[in-house]
Amino acid sequence: MIFSFQETILLLEQYKYIIFFPIAIIEGPIVSIIAGFLVSLKIFNIFISYIIVLAGDAVGDTILYALGRWGGAALIRRVGPYIGVTPARMEKVKEQFDLRGRRAVTLSKLFHGIGMAGLITAGSLKVPFWKYISTCFFVTIFQAAVFLAIGIFFGGAYIKIGQYLDYFAAATFIIALVVILIIVLRKYKLFSRA
Repeated sequence: MIFSFQETILLLEQYKYIIFFPIAIIEGPIVSIIAGFLVSLKIFNIFISYIIVLAGDAVGDTILYALGRWGGAALIRRVGPYIGVTPARMEKVKEQFDLRGRRAVTLSKLFHGIGMAGLITAGSLKVPFWKYISTCFFVTIFQAAVFLAIGIFFGGAYIKIGQYLDYFAAATFIIALVVILIIVLRKYKLFSRA
């Protein structure tokens, strides 16, 4: 998070919805919880907060898709051969994304630690935008409601919630690294199944 929890709350209290939207683009989940907390203190309106979270998340998801769509392919072409990503393999991944694209996008939205990479990947694989954004939006409808509710009911514990989100993100990242390491080791036959 770019700002500490206390700084975010002070910014939101002072500038309200003007600053809420840009922060929601960058830090959707945690700012949703903080907004829920501010709703419980009668500083924010729940309906306006919900709409801003939905809009901010949609803009953020669109930016990630665009990064993948117009920046990801060049990056993959440059770095891909060094990490074993060939055009043939990308085509196989694209086929899987075409078959299970909504599931992949949904998981990317739900897993806080590696979600950004999945959303960029969807753009780089040229998943149809309307399929992508409708899936993201559908997930966000429920996710934003849950995070706002957590903020409303448990907002006083926002520091702990932020720590748990950080732990979850770190754990997800570590698990992803271990899986990648095992795949690489198996590829080079340095690790075999017991």
